[in-house]
Amino acid sequence: MRFSCKVFLENPANIVIPPDYRSYLLSMIKEAFRLSSDDGNEFFDRVYSGNNSKPFTFSAYIPMKRDGENFKLEDRKDFFSFFFSTSDYEFLMRIYNGLNKIKSSKNFQLFGQNIKEIKHFFLLPEKSFNKDKLVFKTLSPFLVRNPEDGNYYFVPEGLLKGKSFKYSVEVSEKEFINALKKNIVSLVKKYLGKEIEENEINISYANLELSPSIHSSNKSNFRITLPAIKGLLELNTKPEVLKLLYDTGIGARRSEGFGMLEVVK
Repeated sequence: MRFSCKVFLENPANIVIPPDYRSYLLSMIKEAFRLSSDDGNEFFDRVYSGNNSKPFTFSAYIPMKRDGENFKLEDRKDFFSFFFSTSDYEFLMRIYNGLNKIKSSKNFQLFGQNIKEIKHFFLLPEKSFNKDKLVFKTLSPFLVRNPEDGNYYFVPEGLLKGKSFKYSVEVSEKEFINALKKNIVSLVKKYLGKEIEENEINISYANLELSPSIHSSNKSNFRITLPAIKGLLELNTKPEVLKLLYDTGIGARRSEGFGMLEVVK
């Protein structure tokens, strides 16, 4: 399940969009959860207690251009498109209700400016998943965590092209795909309550590119560059698993704006 909306900001010409803009969007999502209903704070505490996996992902289309180390909106643009996807109906309703509360209050700041309006909410039609093979493109880059050390991320051989990231490990295609399979097995167990073997999942990829993504915390000076990847993924597995990946995203840090997919064919 997914929806889109348009977020309008005050003083668009003065907006400074930092390269770690995903963390700012996540702050908006968290505020929406808190405001979603009378028990919004309890829901937020339950979801964000500990380092738990969450059944959603998100992405944004921001018409922006580089301005030094940061970005700014393109000329005559005053909004961006926001996309939210989840396998859990409660999360969908809470983010919708919460964004409407933010819209009404008009005192939540994003990128240093008040949100002026949130409108054009659109619930995207549910896709039918009746095939066992689909090609996806990444709407937001994905991360493949090292199964043996969660602080590091796998990158297929040849993709780094001489670049160096503190938390990246260059591995063979087989190791990369096996790590991605382990992630899918874990998601299926958690959100479908079922067991699936790695040999029931076949993965190939094309046109992969490195998409370095800065990640930071609004509460500290913590800041790292993550070796995120974009491109095409062909997945061959059970249709219910393909739907889960479409709804919740693929890879690590999905609920921080990574791993959102769209069906190509």
